[in-house]
Amino acid sequence: MPSRTWRTWSPPPPPGPEQAAARLRVRRVDFDHMVRLGRVRFPQSFEARFGTSRAGAVDIALSTTASVDAVVPAHPEVGWEQLRMVQKGRRSPLASLHLAPAPTLA
Repeated sequence: MPSRTWRTWSPPPPPGPEQAAARLRVRRVDFDHMVRLGRVRFPQSFEARFGTSRAGAVDIALSTTASVDAVVPAHPEVGWEQLRMVQKGRRSPLASLHLAPAPTLA
């Protein structure tokens, strides 16, 4: 009688910046510019420590696949097809954009 192997199902981990960039089919540098410009936000993050010192701790942002998938329709002003055609080693068209200043309250 063959033995059965039971496997438990676990959901896939939430995508980090590298996976989110791949899901959007853009380079990681372009994705980083979108984060800097506030076009992408991460709903959760966790602290990862390297070694025993707190000095080696970094926050790693995690998104959801739904929030990553919502980026393209939410920002039609971005030329997505042009952005996806930028070759490795070329300057990102998003690099020259600046974060709009927050409105002041009068």
